[in-house]
Amino acid sequence: MKHLVIALAFLVLTPAISKDAPFTIKGIVKDKQTGQTIPFAHVLVGEIINVTNIDGEFIISSADFDKEGVKLKVSYMGYETYSTPLSNLDNYHTVFLEPSVTQLEDVEVLFGPSIMSAVFERFHLNYEMERQHMVGYYQESMSDWEKTYYVAEGIMDIYAPSNLDKNAYPLVNPLRTRKKVFEKIDAIDEVLGGNASDMAQSSIWRDQSFLSPKNRKNYEYFYAGATSIGGHDVLIVDFEPSNKKGNTKGKLYIDEESYALLKIQYDPIIDDFSFWESVTWIEEYEQQDGIFKLVSVLFKGTSTNHQYDYHALLVINESKVIDELPTDIAMMDAYDSFFEMAQEDFTDSFWTGFNFMKLDNNVARLLNADASRY
Repeated sequence: MKHLVIALAFLVLTPAISKDAPFTIKGIVKDKQTGQTIPFAHVLVGEIINVTNIDGEFIISSADFDKEGVKLKVSYMGYETYSTPLSNLDNYHTVFLEPSVTQLEDVEVLFGPSIMSAVFERFHLNYEMERQHMVGYYQESMSDWEKTYYVAEGIMDIYAPSNLDKNAYPLVNPLRTRKKVFEKIDAIDEVLGGNASDMAQSSIWRDQSFLSPKNRKNYEYFYAGATSIGGHDVLIVDFEPSNKKGNTKGKLYIDEESYALLKIQYDPIIDDFSFWESVTWIEEYEQQDGIFKLVSVLFKGTSTNHQYDYHALLVINESKVIDELPTDIAMMDAYDSFFEMAQEDFTDSFWTGFNFMKLDNNVARLLNADASRY
């Protein structure tokens, strides 16, 4: 279990094939009723996807945007989807999301096991089965209650095999990396190694996942209510171990029409010898052309005695089906350290041609303060 959790902790992953990106959209997403910013909302323009940062801000760019024919769409669980033509946008656009109302019929007769039976039956219909080339953005950081120790970011090519191939794993190729260390941390060795291949392959298809055919029988499922996203009803199912072979518990958000998983949130059950005291893992999906694609993976870990908080985020900005996997790329090994390989380069031109996530305001202030020392 320890190796599984550490592997989950160290995702690496994502962004983009270098290209000119003359058109860039920036903005912030807020709750229309409260004015509060909304972190991790999905932002889509054409085939490009990004998510808002912890402060609700986003930036998304592409050379392929057709300002006259493409819309900006923003979605988040529990809200109506926002959509507007790019031609309506200002240089910095504020998006207000309207909370949605759930109106499921006969919710009292729904049962967790029957819902999950429909989910499992539709795996091969709802998700991409062919080989894919994915690109995206990865960020990790470690902090405690009073300071941030470091932040590291990267751009990755990801080549994923067919999900029908149980013996193959995604190939992860770092294109560009950077980090900034603010304070030395002795515990860094505990989280240096991670399995990027595990992260690029969602929990739906990982062989050791609680959702795999051999493991799903070790859990029991309970209908826990409903919410909505963009006018579509979403069923909520809680799950927990039914025997000693189960090793995680959590919550699943399921599209009521297609029975596709839109969000997976779970907490691995930590053994007494782990570096981690608590761990939360969140995956989110977005439908494109009838297929539900992995958009983001978030890991949050708190060390024993609540000494350190570790966050890692993967956002898959683009994906497309390919005929063959490459055989000549530089692939990360299973336990390569993203922190160790990252370079120290925080120049303004670092992200040119790539999609990325804005650093949160707290880290941005640290960077500015650090720069002022020299």
